Amino acid sequence: MSYWATRRIFQRVGEQLGTNWTLHDLRHTAATRMARDPALTLVEVQTILRHAHLSTTALYTAVRLDDLLGQLAEHYQRTAEPARWSVTYDADDIAAVFSDR
Repeated sequence: MSYWATRRIFQRVGEQLGTNWTLHDLRHTAATRMARDPALTLVEVQTILRHAHLSTTALYTAVRLDDLLGQLAEHYQRTAEPARWSVTYDADDIAAVFSDR
């Protein structure tokens, strides 16, 4: 089946369902999923999508707000590591600068 025949079928189905999805929307979704897959490098995704420039493929790596919020929540749930100061710093100086007194 040619690209144009597939495109037309997709248009007809979209008209019946009342959507405006295109084949490019499917490509975009696939590209986004591949770019987020840790098993694929960005260069591999670039090759699959046949992009001439890696910067075009990199557009699919944008962080979603849901992902960002989830990672931020995980960050704040982890126990904070206590600060470790170099032995070359005087303990009294560290206490004077960073204590709550």
